Amino acid sequence: MTADIEDTVMRKIAWRLLPFLSLGYLINALDRFNVSIAALTMNQELGLAATAYGLAAGAFFWSYVLFQFPANAILMRIGARRWLTIIMFVWGACSAGTAFVTDATSFVVMRFLLGIAEAGFFPGVAWFMTRWFPSGHRSKAMGVFYAFGAAANVIGGPISGNLLRLHGWHGLSGWQWMFLIEGIPACLLAIACPRVIRDRPQDATWLSPDQKAWLRARLDAESAQLKSQTLGLGKAIVSPAMLLLILGYTLIAFGVYGTSFFMPLMMKTMGYGDLTVAYLSAIPGVFGVIGMVVLSRNSDRTGERTWHVAGPCLLAAIGLLGAGLTLAVSPVAAIASFCVAAFGIASALPCFWNLPTEWLGTAAVAGGIAIINSLGNISGYVGPQAVGVIHDLTGAYGIPLIVIGLLMAAAAVCIVLASRAAAEPATARPPTGGAPS
Repeated sequence: MTADIEDTVMRKIAWRLLPFLSLGYLINALDRFNVSIAALTMNQELGLAATAYGLAAGAFFWSYVLFQFPANAILMRIGARRWLTIIMFVWGACSAGTAFVTDATSFVVMRFLLGIAEAGFFPGVAWFMTRWFPSGHRSKAMGVFYAFGAAANVIGGPISGNLLRLHGWHGLSGWQWMFLIEGIPACLLAIACPRVIRDRPQDATWLSPDQKAWLRARLDAESAQLKSQTLGLGKAIVSPAMLLLILGYTLIAFGVYGTSFFMPLMMKTMGYGDLTVAYLSAIPGVFGVIGMVVLSRNSDRTGERTWHVAGPCLLAAIGLLGAGLTLAVSPVAAIASFCVAAFGIASALPCFWNLPTEWLGTAAVAGGIAIINSLGNISGYVGPQAVGVIHDLTGAYGIPLIVIGLLMAAAAVCIVLASRAAAEPATARPPTGGAPS
């Protein structure tokens, strides 16, 4: 009977919430990374060198990092339903507004504003998932959510590349039309959000009283088993396990952003045209989607978390090192290496968030997610900036890729050490009588 009600409830929740949240993340990622396709023509038109472009692209993360914790504080006060609605509308407006930048300074300003607007979306959804999905279902749900984000790399390149072909229509450049058109979907989602999202299971009219009671009991029981539940946010976040986890996520984020903003430009050095590059840049994204779905499902099925993060990081390191060594020699080998790297990086992300949500208690989980995501996303600025600087110093993208590959290997080490540090207190405590999580 319990299994039947569990399957019924989780199926209802998944079909009600995941399509909307995942579509939101797809558009979120599209509006964040479409600048990489715009750069194919925008950089020359605005006179941006690689360093200046990296500075402007990374400006998004100055505000994205600074406003994550305040954004989650607002979320806790007014609820996900209202806060996500506001976020979606504002980021859509900021994304569309990027069409009107005229130089590096105005580009930096618009990216900064977009970072403020998007700061609360991902940590807000990650926290929201803990209110609806028990731990045994959360990795799969996050896998679907992340897969839609990765799908932005699959469909975003071709869509954005074709929008560049509108160059000259009504006196606007192709990259301007790209920003204008791709900013609209977020505003449309904002209109739909209040109709779809509910803050708590108790507010869901589409669940029966028995189903609500089962879900609430399941989530409460899991919260009671979290070993850090009695710790406040300050004590929990400075534990050795969490510090290592933050460092690991920062290194993973370096791999994400150091490659995402520059991959089309890297592929263009192989001699391909703008539209061809837009389509080629979608290929690694396909492998990323596959990795997210397959490994997140396997993590939920087996209950194993640590190596479902560390293993993909090592795989990503191999792919990035291979891309760095072959980029100037063999386009086919380089693209294949990018695919391996994308599979590894993307696979690690959804499984990663099971670690802090299982290690932090209810008193710390919302703020903890925001702090991990905000500190980790410092790499969103450092990564593109470092790649741009190293490229301008060396005249090639091979060395930056090798550096990112080594950092991904270091991320795997941090995740393993964090898991061991988290397990040490658990082995030292006397049994509490509860089932292991």
